[in-house]
Amino acid sequence: MNLSTDIHSLFVLLLALFTMGATFLAAYTVANALRLRNIRISWKSGKLLGGPLFSTLFLGFLAAVTFVVYSNQVEQYYTIIGCYLWMGICWFTSSYFTAKSYITDHGIVKNINDPSQTIAWHQINDYVEKPSSKGSDYVFIYREHNHKWDQNRLIRLELFVPDRRTLKFDKIVALKIGRIVTPVVDSEFDFKSFK
Repeated sequence: MNLSTDIHSLFVLLLALFTMGATFLAAYTVANALRLRNIRISWKSGKLLGGPLFSTLFLGFLAAVTFVVYSNQVEQYYTIIGCYLWMGICWFTSSYFTAKSYITDHGIVKNINDPSQTIAWHQINDYVEKPSSKGSDYVFIYREHNHKWDQNRLIRLELFVPDRRTLKFDKIVALKIGRIVTPVVDSEFDFKSFK
């Protein structure tokens, strides 16, 4: 029994498990994106020109490592590099779709994989709009009904809408909830402490 062989086998097993996990996450995210119907507008809201920052940096680093491995023809690392590349592609795919905000006929989907970041238009009780640089910040207040305790609690959803989408977004909001709720625009109170 060789300790270095056991550690290498454990490392390869962990890498294979993480690669499968990344594949399942990417498949789940793409399935959620394909399942959305009646998308009126969407926009990228990631940190790197609208795209995902960390997964892009990870893929860039992997491209450099892959170049070094292939140029030096270190064949024993080809499988490991291939797993890392596949994991990076899966991470980028899931991050790309997760970093997009979707406005549909049914509601707002801020994070496609997180149900608490999705609200239907009929759930919204109130909202606040505050213009900011390069767009507008919105805070939507909605009521979540807890069947277990038979209680209603108010939850907030913050959404940044870029300038190029603000006009169309305002039209959709006015159409969906404008007759029921009137926005508070550019208010003087502390926007972050609004609860």
